[in-house]
Amino acid sequence: MSHRCVQSSKLITSMASNEHLNYEFTNWLHNLAPWQWFFTGTFTYEASNAAAQRAWNRFMAKHMSDVSWFYVTEKNPSRSGYHIHALIHGVDGYSSNRIWGKWFKRFGINRLEPVRSRHKVEQYTTKHCANYLTKGYGHYDFKLNSPGLWAQAAAPATSK
Repeated sequence: MSHRCVQSSKLITSMASNEHLNYEFTNWLHNLAPWQWFFTGTFTYEASNAAAQRAWNRFMAKHMSDVSWFYVTEKNPSRSGYHIHALIHGVDGYSSNRIWGKWFKRFGINRLEPVRSRHKVEQYTTKHCANYLTKGYGHYDFKLNSPGLWAQAAAPATSK
């Protein structure tokens, strides 16, 4: 087998492994909560990975402490630093305009919108998880505030 074939074989195995990871992560994320908002938040400064994590956790604790969320940090594409992608559940009673304004005032540009297609948002978010986490570039975390979500996430899959 040539050197080129060995490289191709390793690449195909790696791609299949990443596709499997992406599939598993998407299913896991899909089962965590019926996500309602998708959020992307940037920073006016070059936030380190740790700084982006602290900013998210503090912001959510201060402004939306009772909601459930999942987030992933991602390297900025055109400058140093990181930004946040998140999914949020339990937003009844919250104003997206008000939350958008609070992030903008404190950190910078952001996008907060309703989830129109859970599948596409989860694929996008998990794509970044799989790509950046396996390379050691990102971080993810989640918080489930509803006991019903914990029970749902822990329940075994049923077959029909």
